[in-house]
Amino acid sequence: MLLGCSALVAEQPVAAPAQHLYPQRPLQTEPAELALVFIGGFGDEISGIIEYMARYLPPLADKEARAYYHWNGGVIADATLGYKAIADSITAFRQRNPRADVVLIGHSMGAATALKTAELLAPATAGQGRILLVTLDPADRVVQPIRPAAVDWWGNAYVVNSQSDHDFIAAWGGRWNHCDQADSNTRFNGLRTDEFGYEFIHDNALSLFLSRHGSISKSLYELIQQHLQPEK
Repeated sequence: MLLGCSALVAEQPVAAPAQHLYPQRPLQTEPAELALVFIGGFGDEISGIIEYMARYLPPLADKEARAYYHWNGGVIADATLGYKAIADSITAFRQRNPRADVVLIGHSMGAATALKTAELLAPATAGQGRILLVTLDPADRVVQPIRPAAVDWWGNAYVVNSQSDHDFIAAWGGRWNHCDQADSNTRFNGLRTDEFGYEFIHDNALSLFLSRHGSISKSLYELIQQHLQPEK
């Protein structure tokens, strides 16, 4: 299935017209066995990088709930209130679906939001669904990459030598790069191409998640599948 994803990567938007906005789609409490919570970076509501990923990432479960948030949770005045709003919606989902796993997927500053949101969630108890964290090229000078207690597994992917025209945003924001407390760290070089022949750039979050590093290691997508499988 992964080899068929190169077209998705190629079509991923890098920049959209300023008037093309991508509104949040909060997590609902409908029955599901897995929730995927996508959190975009600074300006993602205009560029649609993670919103695209939220729509087209191949399914990880038969019955999924998906949500999309901006890095500030839609609360412009105080991002900490945005973290709480996202965490509250996840908590409501978990109450309705106690055995469902939740995967927080954040890109750039949205990765920091995913981590801060996870800090507000209660750790899983026996028989309860787990919290998994995915950080894609994470960046934030204020938030520190310290593993939240609720996180059962953390996968991180980042780019060095990025060739993106928008990479100054990540550089200004303060890249985390390797996260010592993550379970998996994947380092890509923007001067090279991925297994599909596409460049690793800061904007290309979907490729960071789907692509393997070398011929042996698994992609973050495959690692998430592997981690979820024993409980299913």
